[in-house]
Amino acid sequence: MDGLERGWIDVAGVRRTYWLARAPRRPGLQEQAPLLIVLHGAGMDGRSMARFTGLGRRGPAAGVTAVFPDGWRGVWHTARPPDREPKLDDALFLAELSTHLESQNAARSWPVFLTGVSNGAWFAEHVARHALLPVTGLCLVAGTSLEFSRRLAAKPLLRAGVIVIMGTGDRAVPYEGGQLTRRGLAGRMRKRRAIRHGELPGEDVVAGAETVATDWAAGNGISSGPAFEELPTPPGDLPVTRMTWSAPACRPVMLYRIDGGGHGWPGGPQFLPARVIGPITKHLDTTGIVLGMAAREGVAIPGRRSLRWGT
Repeated sequence: MDGLERGWIDVAGVRRTYWLARAPRRPGLQEQAPLLIVLHGAGMDGRSMARFTGLGRRGPAAGVTAVFPDGWRGVWHTARPPDREPKLDDALFLAELSTHLESQNAARSWPVFLTGVSNGAWFAEHVARHALLPVTGLCLVAGTSLEFSRRLAAKPLLRAGVIVIMGTGDRAVPYEGGQLTRRGLAGRMRKRRAIRHGELPGEDVVAGAETVATDWAAGNGISSGPAFEELPTPPGDLPVTRMTWSAPACRPVMLYRIDGGGHGWPGGPQFLPARVIGPITKHLDTTGIVLGMAAREGVAIPGRRSLRWGT
């Protein structure tokens, strides 16, 4: 058993499902746990995302309720609903899910922390950029922003703390931006899936990681450039540079640039060969970084004096 609770709600006449890792209520604390919404990549579901990231176990242990919603047939829809389900509204699903979980005494509906990988990342960025959910902290992994979404709101409509984690050797989502890479049999399958879910020509172009980080820094009121820090690298692993945009009274933005890093969840499994997706670094604990983002807002991490955001 993985300890996840299965749930569902009806949104605009469509039944939507999710998996919940509920944080236990702490003795003496009246407030409910903060909420972390975790969005899977294309072809996955919420339950597999909980296992893939370890957040299904580590979230509640850190005092954070983590919910893993299921995309419709394994995909999140940034532009429009698919023809086969015209009433589908993924952003409304996330909004109603957060209030539903508060009514179930599982978590607070605000602040909301949002993270996603790949297709889940650029949908999460779209939701936050356009203020479709009151996101306080956003973490994008192996995904940035779709350019057509960015054109609709060049400056994010929210001020939020943001973390971007990207590899320069990602063979699906280019670090510098451009068209999504869909080579080989797996790439053709992803392309067909995207078209079935409503993607139109020209909508498969992403913004560069540093461009997206700069967008959010400017939106947060930060006018200066980033500070650079080379993180310690164990022998044989990939070097990581942390870029931090900060200013007094402004929410910070961080970009973890993994030199040569591939498409996946750093610190997680090498789920496909490196020749297909690129190598996944082992020493960068993405799950810990996501939980640290929530900790910065006042969440106590058991067994540790503090967990600084972004560490």
